[in-house]
Amino acid sequence: MPTEQEAKPAVVTPSLQQWRSPSTFRGAPGEDPLKWLKEYDRVANFNKWDDMMCLANVYFFLDGTARQWYVNNEDALDSWEAFKNGLSGLFGDRQKYIRRAEEQLKCRAQRSGEYTVLHTKCIRTLPRGKSSDERRRKSVTPNERCC
Repeated sequence: MPTEQEAKPAVVTPSLQQWRSPSTFRGAPGEDPLKWLKEYDRVANFNKWDDMMCLANVYFFLDGTARQWYVNNEDALDSWEAFKNGLSGLFGDRQKYIRRAEEQLKCRAQRSGEYTVLHTKCIRTLPRGKSSDERRRKSVTPNERCC
């Protein structure tokens, strides 16, 4: 005859997997959209989201400029691939532009015989991730450019 412990059925409590959340992408200067998309894909794989779920959830992980871009273009973003291409196309190009400017700044040294004022103007004309209007207001004339 089975004992009292043997007669009780085993109760197995299913453990619910804790969902993961990616960081928020704002589209600010210095943020890398490709790095963020890689993180988002990693989280989506963990959460077992398909492309449709990725697109449905992405709004909640955007803020600032990136969210406004999404809201403005939501109708055109009809697939996860379209979203990724749009995000990396818009915000990724800016990152390349900023990185290229930083590299130019690192490599820019005052040339022999170059006036300090002219060298300083060249450094100041390198883009710093600001809007094109801000760069235009601070730019020098083409005759003064040395870079």
